[in-house]
Amino acid sequence: MIASRIRPSLVAFLAIVACKQEPPPQPPPQPVAEAPKPEPEPVCDYLVLVDAGSAGTRAYAYKIARAEGAATPTLTQLSVHKTEPGIASFKAEPAKAGQQVAELLKQEGGALATIPAACHAKTPTAVMATGGMRLLEGESGGEAAAKAIYDAITAAVKQTGLDARFAGTISGQQEAVYSWLTVNYALGKLAGEGPTDGALDLGGTSAQIAFVPGEPGDAPTLPVTIGGKTYPVYAQSYLGYGVDYARPHLNYDPCFPKGVGKGAGKYGACVAKLEASLKPASCPAQRCGLAQPGDAKAAGVPQPAPPAGAKFRAFGVYNYVQDFFKLADDAKPAALAEAAGGKNGKAGYCALPWKQITAQYQGVEERFLQNYCFDAAWIAALLKGFGFAADTDAIAWTDKVGEFDASWTAGAALCSATGCLSAPKG
Repeated sequence: MIASRIRPSLVAFLAIVACKQEPPPQPPPQPVAEAPKPEPEPVCDYLVLVDAGSAGTRAYAYKIARAEGAATPTLTQLSVHKTEPGIASFKAEPAKAGQQVAELLKQEGGALATIPAACHAKTPTAVMATGGMRLLEGESGGEAAAKAIYDAITAAVKQTGLDARFAGTISGQQEAVYSWLTVNYALGKLAGEGPTDGALDLGGTSAQIAFVPGEPGDAPTLPVTIGGKTYPVYAQSYLGYGVDYARPHLNYDPCFPKGVGKGAGKYGACVAKLEASLKPASCPAQRCGLAQPGDAKAAGVPQPAPPAGAKFRAFGVYNYVQDFFKLADDAKPAALAEAAGGKNGKAGYCALPWKQITAQYQGVEERFLQNYCFDAAWIAALLKGFGFAADTDAIAWTDKVGEFDASWTAGAALCSATGCLSAPKG
């Protein structure tokens, strides 16, 4: 009896105890893993432009920022690397032209290094050649040689991973327009209503002039549309009037120092001969600039007068020569004439004997020293032919315009981004 009484109580007690037991410890909750966020797509708004000039090749990388509501994109020059010689020198070995361009793009701090790797395949790359290739294409068999060079360059650019869009020769007029664009974009003159500046570029094989005329005249202009505004730009290139091409064709004794060939070192006499070679014998327009290169009758090239009060930025060989003679950036052409030829055109640098020149200018390559007399006289003849007086204050000699190299390349990049030479939308 007692046992039967105890058993139910014990069972009840054990049940109560069982109900009061703590549950066994549980492992801490594991955090829920979040799905990885996708990496944001890089904004690939870059452009690579290779300037294949007559004397050398330069590779530029640009970033193009397109702000909402802005009429003109913002262009930033990221890098530039250069090398010699020009690609036209590889006409017998076109593969070397491709190697040259690829090596430039791969330079430390160059285009491939400054543009994010994820953007390489999305970056348009253009190789634009100027005077040297224009001359090559004019030779017998030159077109085939040029095609082989451009094919080799295109293949080399593709191998770097960049988007090869163009490899070819641009016209002299395009080169002149792009120089004008570089100057006025860099100076901020495309954003307002004020006057623009002109551009003067002198290279090894060609010379360019570009400006917006003050008076329409009858010389042809090219409509350039940028920032919602169209500018009538006079743009002219003279193939064959670059210094490297002109020197051997106009090898006058007075134009070189005594001791260099048959040099006579007479600046004044040199300028007189060079001016005569550039002066038109006839003009089919109201006004002309220089004689058409290679024209047997020396017919003039129509050109409006440079607008009164306009500033012209002179670069390329213009700046190299001005810099050699240590002239101020705003020096008048007369100052260059005096440095090269003295006050009477019979003294100055040109009159120095060759031995004195090499002793006085140690560290400067002799190939340049022997040409500075001719180059200074050639500049004087060109400027006079374009319509600039010796005492003009319109010329600014420079190798930089704002943050950009003084050349046509930034203008070409800007035009590529905006379609500036396309027909205006009506």
